[in-house]
Amino acid sequence: ALLLADQMRITTFLKDVGIALTRGNTLQEILRHCADAIVINLDAAFARIWILNKEKDVLELQASAGMYTHIDGPHGQIPVGKLKIGLIAKEQKPILTNSVLDDIQFGNKDWVKREGMVAFAGYPLIIEGRLVGVMAMFARKILPEFTLRALAAVADVIALGIVHKQDEEELRKSEKRFRTIFENANDGILMV
Repeated sequence: ALLLADQMRITTFLKDVGIALTRGNTLQEILRHCADAIVINLDAAFARIWILNKEKDVLELQASAGMYTHIDGPHGQIPVGKLKIGLIAKEQKPILTNSVLDDIQFGNKDWVKREGMVAFAGYPLIIEGRLVGVMAMFARKILPEFTLRALAAVADVIALGIVHKQDEEELRKSEKRFRTIFENANDGILMV
């Protein structure tokens, strides 16, 4: 059972993510606000959100907040099944570790030591049984089990937001394509 304080933290986190999903024009802006909410509410050193590119079978970094805000670089694209992020995507199961330094999935031990990273939590973003992405965070202190509960509480909301925004962008492209065909047609168009 969750303590009342934990329930209140999750409620605040859900509220912040809900607001984030309405604050951006683009999917990257929306997800950056969601990553900010993870950093603020879960005491993360940094948080990132990747979206699955099904055609390439890779996760593409869309948002980063906290001590790292860039989305280009070596973790910009992670093949499904590789590293912790790709493993979360492949297995579609969350991961929480409070011993990053001892975990063989984290290859850059010098970075872990230099930055003082202690813990990692990652969660798959799934909607209707379909993986749409992964969210993850690093922290400089031990993370309680509450962290996975909090990520679980927002995972469906973020996944739904991703799918909704992708559908919205696809509809916009389709409308533009039909508008171009209609405006540039030399022959009459009959709509039935």
